[in-house]
Amino acid sequence: MAEREHPDDGMPGRESARSASAGGDGGDRPVPASGYNALHEVAQNVLSLFLERVGDAMARTGVTTVDPDALDAIAARFSQDKDTDLQAILAEGWEHLEEAFESAFWARMRKYPLERLIVSRFEDKLPPRGEPPVPGRTLSRRIIPALHAALQQMLGPDQLADYEGRAHALVEALRRSEGAGNEWRALYGHPHADILVTDILVYIARYFTDVPKRRDWLVAFMDRNMAAPHSDAERAWRFGDREFHMLLAALYRPLGEALAAPEQRERLVMRYGEANVALVEHVLDALAADRRALPPEE
Repeated sequence: MAEREHPDDGMPGRESARSASAGGDGGDRPVPASGYNALHEVAQNVLSLFLERVGDAMARTGVTTVDPDALDAIAARFSQDKDTDLQAILAEGWEHLEEAFESAFWARMRKYPLERLIVSRFEDKLPPRGEPPVPGRTLSRRIIPALHAALQQMLGPDQLADYEGRAHALVEALRRSEGAGNEWRALYGHPHADILVTDILVYIARYFTDVPKRRDWLVAFMDRNMAAPHSDAERAWRFGDREFHMLLAALYRPLGEALAAPEQRERLVMRYGEANVALVEHVLDALAADRRALPPEE
């Protein structure tokens, strides 16, 4: 959890919000240390702007006090769709909150290398950072925490914790062999990392023997557990049947390619046994058949 600090300086005021809304690149804006700081900044800026509006009203009318009815009238005019300065504060504040969320997410990814390995399997299906997902073409980053929760449902918390422990041990071994700061680069593509993810995929394959049933379950599960949308484009995107197949195809593609090569398939049989390998092959065929049976895109 981020430290709850109240910085006394380094916060951009209303002028920076206004310049940002006017088209400035904002390159000199400080990035908040945490989501708490970003939210605190927004609250402080909104309060300051409201007091400024009250002061303007008092100067314009020449009164030295403002009665409750007058305050209510000022508050009624102080709304996002009527006050451009408030719009700028909220827009910049949301951007800072997004930056804080991204920072917290990648801090979690550094703490949980297993998630990084799994996400790397479908990273090419995610939109570039800062761009919204495209329905039917890309996945949303909102699915990442929901996918972790789904894996916990299928693996069980103890087994998932065991896999996470193995991933941590691999990172520590790479840190010792490659040097601090180089372990993450060495993690991707490492044969033990590939084995770790394959172990998980082979294990959960048993849940996908009835693809339509599991597809319906995962679509509903993702809908309940995805991170909240933060834009209209994110809100318009949903995890549906095609997104299910997009995700599963990306996760299982390396394993499917290995099964198609006789020597690699034999190595997989040696590790997992013929029955488990045959089960994975059955599931891959069933996924392909279910994907072909989907109605055409409108």
